[in-house]
Amino acid sequence: MTEPTAYDFLRAVLDPLRLSVAGAATSGPVSIEHVADTTGASKKEVAKAVGDLRSLGILDADGALDRIALRRIGRELPRASRATGEAVPGPWTQREAEVLGRFFDGDRLTEIPSSASKRRLVLEKITQGFEPGRRYPERDVNFMIQLIHPDYAAVRRYLVDEGFLDRADGVYWRVGGRYDVDANLEETDHAPSVDSTLRTSLEGVELRPYEWDMVEALVEAANDSRINRYMGDAFPYPYTRDDAETWMEVATKDVPPTQYAIFANDVLVGGAGGFPLTLENTGDVEIGWWLNPNHWRRGIMSAVVSALVDEFFEHRGYMRLWAPVMRPNVASARVAEKAGLRLEGIAESVYLKHGVRYDQLNYAVTRAQWSSRG
Repeated sequence: MTEPTAYDFLRAVLDPLRLSVAGAATSGPVSIEHVADTTGASKKEVAKAVGDLRSLGILDADGALDRIALRRIGRELPRASRATGEAVPGPWTQREAEVLGRFFDGDRLTEIPSSASKRRLVLEKITQGFEPGRRYPERDVNFMIQLIHPDYAAVRRYLVDEGFLDRADGVYWRVGGRYDVDANLEETDHAPSVDSTLRTSLEGVELRPYEWDMVEALVEAANDSRINRYMGDAFPYPYTRDDAETWMEVATKDVPPTQYAIFANDVLVGGAGGFPLTLENTGDVEIGWWLNPNHWRRGIMSAVVSALVDEFFEHRGYMRLWAPVMRPNVASARVAEKAGLRLEGIAESVYLKHGVRYDQLNYAVTRAQWSSRG
């Protein structure tokens, strides 16, 4: 008995009787009598077909389908190679642009990827057609997606489920995705400051996207027990290089960035940023901040948080920013209030820090409140 090739298998099953025998063998050893009864062939003809398939190695010695052989045959079959289109321009890496080129023919999406990572990349490209801060009725969303792919309902659902669009009362708005900084942004009212420094009202104080060469400076700025006093335990003390590298994995993954290092006169002195929420809280962002104590009481953090709030509302399309503050942290409460956040309520005994229970002050500001500020 020889190992069957893909050609042997295809040649064998082109015969209707051998195909029937192979089908019957999928559930176990072939019954010659049963195949003869169901096909109308003679037992001799069925026995010959069984012998042919056995001699080709498609059936095993017991007359059952040899699944190992079939898997080997499957690996030998020629596969249709997906035509690789041109790399798609935009805020993509070279690899991402090439992947997008496989699924887009011009502006048309030729296929919704089955791979979650590739599908998310495709959705991120589609999201670029939605203007941050703008509201879209569902009929407009459907129309825009139909120009890209006929199954607009599936694509629309993916956009919401993956956190690129949010919706309420039949209205949709963009809450995720990166921005194309090469697309004549100076001509729009929503030109995001992607992958760039955020300026503050204080001279020499700015927010820069985290980069891996900041690790040593981050350790130096963060390794102070006074910072940890009213921070969550995810911000440890002592603060080691391993802690800094773990944070870099988180802080550098989003484009545009949601986490920033605070620099004062070119020295890293703290951090500020947000964690976008998902599911029914899509469009909300939990924001937080910290500052090296050597730079406290200089107005730095108030300027930083104000700049962060403006960035998230003006350029990212977020709907609500929320900042939980541990009750003894009076300085952070003042920072939140100066940045326009309002105390929405107090949750009692939320934190257990250093053996003491503390309340949580919940500060927040909505896009509407921010837009109507004096």
